[in-house]
Amino acid sequence: MKTRLLALALALMLLLGAAPAFAQVPAEDPVLATLNGEPVLKSEVDDLIPLFVENQYIADATDYRTVLNAVIQRRVLMKKTKELGFDQFSDEEMSAFKQEAQSQWDAALADYADQIQSDASEQARQDALKAAEEFFHAQKLSLESLETAILENAATDRMTRYLVGDYTPDDAEIQAVFEQYGPMYEQNYANDIPQYEYMTRYYGQSSWYTPEGYRGIVHILLKPDEELLKAYSQLVAAFEEQQQAGAQPAEGETAEPAAAPAETPEPVTREMVDAARQAVIDSRKADVDAIYERLGKGESFIDLIREYGEDPGMTDPATLAEGYPVHADSVVYDPVFTSAAFAEKLAAPGDVGDPVVGSFGIHILQYLRDVPSGLVMTDAIRQEIMDYLSSVKKGTAYEQAVADWMTKEAVVYNQEAIDQAIAQAQQAAQSPEEEPLEAVPGATEAAPEAETGD
Repeated sequence: MKTRLLALALALMLLLGAAPAFAQVPAEDPVLATLNGEPVLKSEVDDLIPLFVENQYIADATDYRTVLNAVIQRRVLMKKTKELGFDQFSDEEMSAFKQEAQSQWDAALADYADQIQSDASEQARQDALKAAEEFFHAQKLSLESLETAILENAATDRMTRYLVGDYTPDDAEIQAVFEQYGPMYEQNYANDIPQYEYMTRYYGQSSWYTPEGYRGIVHILLKPDEELLKAYSQLVAAFEEQQQAGAQPAEGETAEPAAAPAETPEPVTREMVDAARQAVIDSRKADVDAIYERLGKGESFIDLIREYGEDPGMTDPATLAEGYPVHADSVVYDPVFTSAAFAEKLAAPGDVGDPVVGSFGIHILQYLRDVPSGLVMTDAIRQEIMDYLSSVKKGTAYEQAVADWMTKEAVVYNQEAIDQAIAQAQQAAQSPEEEPLEAVPGATEAAPEAETGD
């Protein structure tokens, strides 16, 4: 859904950026500047400021001058695009644009409706689609705005080819960028596995460097009896709490006297925990025994994952081929899973460990491979660098072209109106609405869902 909604958001941004001048300007909408005598209104800048802040193009909502200049430059760009005839398309091209807009619009409506549909009836579906359309219209998004955005994007593509040509980064350029920025990744992550995993797994950032010590682990997850797993988990928690309560204070510390509980709970022994763990494994004993028996006869572990495994993550072809990357210091998996990935029986690639019980059920792990470490130029990194270099080339070409075009335009700034807009934004920033404590941001994004305990 996000991709299609993003396309609609871009449609809004393009329309706002190319907003037409008005013959008569309302008094309550100040003119911040004129371009060749045509007004640029405060409302145009106001509409774009949230997008600029969100994308970190400006530091805060008081930077009217930067956004105002962007609006002016956008108009000049569109004027030049028109002069060069890049906005003229054949009937066949226009028909294709309309079809693409209709396809994206229908898909966006359907995706949104999927999220809000109350039941499986046809009436509920129609109601959901109507609500989706009303939602998009409230955001100033429509089929027509999407058509306009697609048309403008096509014209912009023509301008890009005109300014940049058929630029493709060569190997030397790609390697230079890799050598320039790669060591920064190594410096950040070489000795900090938690930071590496938080940034790459939780926040989805790419890294050109992989720390040493990662193994590719595949596993068969068996879901046991839920009550047995719950009872085992409660015993483990109670045993660990009991162990912590009995820990000796560190040197220089004084143990705080614990308040006597109303009732002394029954002590949890290691034997009780082990018995509960075995009960969980025994609940799927027939499958566990069959798996090890078939492995003993030489059957493929991967084939057995496909037959027995209940982890959705193991249905992904890439994960199945490469395994979950697990380090001895990993923080994104269930500790039981991480520990099992480095058990004695998993001494070399191909080895299979004993069954273990974690948060999601019974795991049988195979040490699939050693993950290549260091700075390694993969196909994905190469494409990332090519995209970066193409973006820099495009940005430089546009910057130089617009700067040249601007010298031929008549721009007059209304500094008094700009200063007043800035002052109003500063006043608004200094008087934020009070929010409840629970509304304060800071919660981290959830880790990718894969039933390995991460």
